[in-house]
Parts: sequence; C-alpha cells; structure tokens
Amino acid sequence: MKSRARRRVTARYNWDRLKVSFWFAPLVMSVAAILLSRAMVWLDIRIPNEMLQNSHIVLSGSVAALSSTLVNIATTVLATAGVVFTLLTLPLGTVAAQYGSRLLRLFLGDRTTQLVLGMFVATFVYCIAAATSIPPVEVQPEGPQLTATMGLLLMMATFASLILLVQHVSIMLQAPSIAAAAGAELLDVVGTEILDKVRSGEDLSQTDQGPPEPLVETAGYPVCVRDTGYIQYIDLEYMLILARESNLVIRLLRKPGHFVWSGAAVALVWPAGRVDERLDEQIRHAFRLGNQRTPTEDVEYAVNQLVEMAVRAMSPAINDPFTAMTCLDHLRNGLALFAQRGEEAPNVYDGNGQLRLVFEPVIFDALLSAAFDMLRHASCDNASVLLHMLDVIDAIGQETKLPEACQKLLRHVGLIQAESQAGALIEDDRQFILRSAEAVRSRLAKTELEDAA
Repeated sequence: MKSRARRRVTARYNWDRLKVSFWFAPLVMSVAAILLSRAMVWLDIRIPNEMLQNSHIVLSGSVAALSSTLVNIATTVLATAGVVFTLLTLPLGTVAAQYGSRLLRLFLGDRTTQLVLGMFVATFVYCIAAATSIPPVEVQPEGPQLTATMGLLLMMATFASLILLVQHVSIMLQAPSIAAAAGAELLDVVGTEILDKVRSGEDLSQTDQGPPEPLVETAGYPVCVRDTGYIQYIDLEYMLILARESNLVIRLLRKPGHFVWSGAAVALVWPAGRVDERLDEQIRHAFRLGNQRTPTEDVEYAVNQLVEMAVRAMSPAINDPFTAMTCLDHLRNGLALFAQRGEEAPNVYDGNGQLRLVFEPVIFDALLSAAFDMLRHASCDNASVLLHMLDVIDAIGQETKLPEACQKLLRHVGLIQAESQAGALIEDDRQFILRSAEAVRSRLAKTELEDAA
C-alpha cells in the first residue's frame, strides 16, 4: 500500500510538471514522427513509383537525391529552430520582470507554444529518421517519393506554425491574456475540489469544527516529514483507505501550500497505539513536498498569482490600474464560485458513519484577505481600483447564499473605506468611495437577511 500511495502522489506531481514543461509535447510528437517515418517507408515500398508519375504534388528522384532532400529539410528546420527558441525565451524574461516569476508556469503550460515547438522537433526527427530508414538502392531501387513528400509537407506546416507562434506570443504577452490564464487556473482548482467532493461519495455535510473532545484529550501519534518544502499534494482518498482499514482517525495539521521543515508534524493519528513504523511511513508518503507552491490543490496560491500581477501593475514603475481591475474581475469569478459552494466541513466520515479524517479546510475569509489586503494597500491612492474592488465584493455577495460570507465581505468593505481615508485621495474621491461603500453595505445586509430567512 505504501508503493501505491507513492505512485499516486508521484503521478499527480509528475503530471503537473509535464503540463508546464516545454519538452513533453515535443517528445511525444518526436515518437509519433519516428513511427510516421517507418510507416511512410513501408508505404513507399508497396506503392510503385509508376502509379505516382502523373502526380503534381509528389516529389520524384533517385534514392540518393530524395535522401539528400530529407537531410536538407532537416538542416533547414534545425537552423530555423533557433528563431523559435529566441521567440520563446524573450517572453519568459518579459513575463518574469513585469508580472512575476510565479506566472511563468502559465506561459510554460501554454498548449500552442508547446505544439509549435513540437512541430519543429518532430519535423527534424522525421526527416532524419526517414533518411536513415530508406533501404539502399540494391534492396529498393525506386526512390522513396511519398516519404520525401511527407517531409516537405511537414516542413511547410512547421513554417506555418512559426507564423502562428508569432501571433500567439503577441497575444499571450498581453496582460488580459495572462490574467485570463491565471483566472482559469483559479476556477479549475475551485472546481476540482467540488468534483473531488462528489466523486468521493463521503459524508461531508457535518458542520462541527475539529475532532471530537475525547480525541483532543487523548494524545495522538504525530506523523513527521523528513524533508523540507511546500506541501503540494495530499492524497486524501488513500489516507481515508488507511484510516478505514486500520480503524483510525487521522487529523491533518497542514494543508497544500504550507511550508514544513524536516521533523515537522503533519498529522496526528488516534489511537496512537495502533500506529507502527510501516503505517507511519504510509501516511507520510501521502504527502508530496516541493520547492514551490502549485495551484493544483492550493486555492490560496491560485489567488496569489492574480494578486501578484495586480500589485505589480499598481507599482509606481508600471502604474497600470486597468490590469489590476482585470485581475479583480477574474478574482471575482473564482471567489464567487467558492462562495456558492461554501466552506468544506473539516470532518470526513466513512460509509458507516465513523469519523476517519479531520483536515484543515480552506477558509473563505482567508481567501478574501489574500485577494484584497495587499492590493488594497497598493491601491490606496487610486480611487478607480478601490471602487472596482467594491464592485467585485458586491458581485460576490450577490452570488453567495451564506450569511457568514456576507459578514466577511462587509468587513472588507469597511477596510476599503478606511484605506481610502488613509490614502492621498482628494475629498471628492473619498466621498464617492464612501457612498459606494454604503450602497454595497446595504445590499450585502439585505442579502444576509434574505439568506437567514
């Protein structure tokens, strides 16, 4: 079971790494190119050249001439690949300098960029593989016309993709496009939590907080990690199986996004007497640590990506409030979806109603603070951003059905109003923000009363 936990967590980690790597798509496409070259050579052997002599799109020539053509195509593609790598490396520096290095994963994970890079690599691999697979004249006297023609078509498609790359990079580097990509990751991680809840089939409707008192009074067995880093993944499904099979209650002390050090306790297990060295290792392997946070299971980090972009946009060096407002729009979508779902109950029960897992849920108030606190401070002198922040809070309040969520939103309305008083705004802007804040406060209070009724 330990190996199964390690495989599951490692598979999720590796899949996330593959999605934001430049080599995975080219590798897969290169393997496909090798298979295509073998298939084309096989097809050339079985189709006589006489059948293709009247074709105007099939290359013709001797074995040596067509083999040389394939090599020349490969050389041309390889030389042009330098331009492609330049087009890919320059945007990375621009994204890191202007939007923050954490947002590089959005560019690295772009499918169009990966496919264009894969086209160049695959075309080069195809031409070399086809040239080395062509039988000698003594074995096959006819030239591989179809194989060489396919190489020419791939080269044309590759250069067409270069035009696509230039167009795509020019769009991808625009602030709204990067904000949209970060917003999509936020929606994805919030939506994934909903899907996991439905798929697990467990009873998560309990509202009691923390483990029951008898467990709190009893010392649990601490499970400690041996590495240092950020928690990237926790295999809750596997941990639930462990708890059910060994009749345990496991409390997770850390959640994805927390930084832990070697020897730090990440879980407590009751009863402590049932935990041996083997079970301790199995629970420990359900955690995956890494050098950086990822938005795959870490909702707050997905929020932080948009906030970092917005805060940088409000710096004196850039001074781009429109980018900050665009980021707020995408934050509104993710936070509204989270508010509609409601906070998860921390206790997970098995099918027999026995408590098995107690974990640290994502708190709506923590997400609101992550979304608004830093940006509110950075925008204290910009009335437009503060007003847009109030609009976003108002929109989230209309989506939520929980009175508690409205109370938390009301707190941030007051903070925005206080921030406007502390900033260097003119009196007219302060009064405008005050009136807007009062209007939002009134609508949130009305929504809170309606939901409570």
